Amino acid sequence: MVLALPGPADPECVRLTNIDWQVERARLEERFEVREAILINDFQAAAMGALHAPSRQVLNPGRDGAANAAAVVTGVGTGLGLAWCPDVAACELPYATEGGHADFAPSNAGECELHGWLAERYGHVSWERVLSGEGLRDLYRFFSGCADEAPSAAQIDQLATDGDARARKVMDTFVAVLGRYAGNLALQFNPGAGVYLCGGVATHLAKWITAGVGTHYLDKGRMREQAARIPAYLIDRHDIGLMGAIQIARGVEIGTA
Repeated sequence: MVLALPGPADPECVRLTNIDWQVERARLEERFEVREAILINDFQAAAMGALHAPSRQVLNPGRDGAANAAAVVTGVGTGLGLAWCPDVAACELPYATEGGHADFAPSNAGECELHGWLAERYGHVSWERVLSGEGLRDLYRFFSGCADEAPSAAQIDQLATDGDARARKVMDTFVAVLGRYAGNLALQFNPGAGVYLCGGVATHLAKWITAGVGTHYLDKGRMREQAARIPAYLIDRHDIGLMGAIQIARGVEIGTA
C-alpha cells in the first residue's frame, strides 16, 4: 500500500497540513492486513507522475532540456506542493519539500497591499496563501473588499471567462504570482530538465496559465537569460499523483530509500 499524503514526509507517521488527520504506517498495516504500507508526500507521487507524463504543454521552451539533469515539480491544488529530482534519468523517488510554505514575496505596490491583508488574516503569508484554490478565493475577497464569502475557484474561473472585471483581475494576479514563483524555482534549482507545473487547480486554469505564465517566469531582471535557459511545462492531467503513486508501488523499493 502506497499513500501519497499532503504533509511533511515521514516514513512512520504523517500529520496532514490542511485537515486534522494523522496517518500511522503501523496501524494501516494492521488494519488492512498488508505486508507493507508506505507513506510518502503527495508531491513525491505527483513529481513521479509528471516526469513520466506522456504529454505536456510548453510554457517556456528553454535551451537545456537535458534528460539526466535536475527537475522541479510544483503544483497548485488544495495547497501548493513542491518536489524535485537531482537527476531525472536516475530518479527513483523524488525529494519532498515544503517549499510552498516559504514566505510570499510581493513585487509591486498592489501585492504589498495584498500581503498586508493576508498577514492580518493569517499571520504568516506563504506562497500557498496565494497559489491554491483557497488562495484564489482570498484574491477575490481582497479585490472585492469582502472578508467573508467568495465564489469557488471554479466559479471565479467561469466569471473571468465571462468577462467579469474583478474575476479577471484575480486571474491576472494569480498568473503573475505563479509565473514569478516558477521562475524563482528555475533560478534556485537550475533544473536543466525543467520546471513542471501540475495540480488540480492548475489543470482547471490551463488556459490562463498557458497564456500568461511564461512572461512572468522570465521576469528576473539581470537573471532573465538564466531563467530563459530552463524549460517550463504544464502537465494538464488530473490524475498525475495517482499515476506517480502507481509507478512507485510497482517499481521502487522505497522501504529503504
